[in-house]
Amino acid sequence: MNSINSINGMTHTEATKLRRARVRTTTTFLQIASSRSGRALLTKETGISSPKLLHWARRAELMKIKNLGRDYADLLEAAGVESVSELRRRNPESLHESMDHINVKAKIVERMPSLKRVNKWIEDSKDIEIKVSS
Repeated sequence: MNSINSINGMTHTEATKLRRARVRTTTTFLQIASSRSGRALLTKETGISSPKLLHWARRAELMKIKNLGRDYADLLEAAGVESVSELRRRNPESLHESMDHINVKAKIVERMPSLKRVNKWIEDSKDIEIKVSS
């Protein structure tokens, strides 16, 4: 169970608004923000837009994959992978090559994940029940 602060792209002010709405962990956040109605409720309580909440929910769901933390989620996003369902459909070799190319230019992570790790993420993504709906 990760703190709500572990979702990258969230400001301190936004995390504080969520904590005031009794959302302190990524698990609680996913339980609420995975549905449109839950995001609408959070938008009403926090003033944070529904599209931003959806983006964070997809990010939190990606972070459920073992050894895929905040920085690697940033790299995946830069490579066009924003959700577990998108990760499932990727070719490991092509994704790894794309991530490497992007990281050379943008320096998102200090240490590139191995092809073996990227393949494991894709395999592990197939075991995650997707709860986040558009």
